[in-house]
Amino acid sequence: MSTYDLKRLEVAIQYIRRMSDGKNPVTNRPAPENEVLNNMNVHRCLKFIDEVLSDVHKSGGTVGMVSQRALKQSVSEIFPYEALVQYRYLQDQQISYFLKQLEEYLPEGQKIPVPATTITLWMRENGYLEKKVLGDTGKENSVPTIKGEELGLYSEKAGTYPNEYYRVFYNEKAQRFIIDNFRRILTESEEIRDRNRREKKKDAPPRSARQSAHSIGGRPSTDAGTDGTAGVRPQAPEASEYAPVQDLPQEYYDMLADGWAPSDDGVPW
Repeated sequence: MSTYDLKRLEVAIQYIRRMSDGKNPVTNRPAPENEVLNNMNVHRCLKFIDEVLSDVHKSGGTVGMVSQRALKQSVSEIFPYEALVQYRYLQDQQISYFLKQLEEYLPEGQKIPVPATTITLWMRENGYLEKKVLGDTGKENSVPTIKGEELGLYSEKAGTYPNEYYRVFYNEKAQRFIIDNFRRILTESEEIRDRNRREKKKDAPPRSARQSAHSIGGRPSTDAGTDGTAGVRPQAPEASEYAPVQDLPQEYYDMLADGWAPSDDGVPW
């Protein structure tokens, strides 16, 4: 735990705010257009630091380590399930709209949005949904199984040719099932994700092997060998804005699936 001088914090916050507005932090005058302070990435970073320092100041200048218990808390542990007693059936809905309705019942300060993928992952794992390539669209969609139809799920075609797809709707019986099993669904979905990550990590080749595979697409270049003869060594392909990003962690794709998107230039400020 550390304690910081409040006066110095106030000055730091003032300087950060001036810089984030594109001004010289000392004179508070507009900075020339070519200065680094006007760089959008720097601007976002400074705004972020402003928020952090402001929180530190509000806490009296004291910063402590987060307990391991708090770090391990998951959505399934902290979700205010008691608020779901307010649920009232409105209409048959897609799961994303249904979850938006549930979010309205949560008290202020406890609004914990649950991604639609959390529910659909559990529904597939338990045999209510399945991914299938449909003949009339030629595309893979999540559609109800016979078990899912008995629960109250049904699908409808949407979109226009050639971008047709199927939407899954949950009727009143299916919605009530989700409400009654909400804690179980959240808990087991987290377990399913963890299991899938472990299996994917176990099946993935060593990083060195992946790097070797990535270099196959590169252009070979000659390089002198130890015996004086010309050898061949692969070079990485030229960078391209269209080239796929390699070796991203699974968490990145999970976040994308849950609706998160990086900033336009890829900087997470």
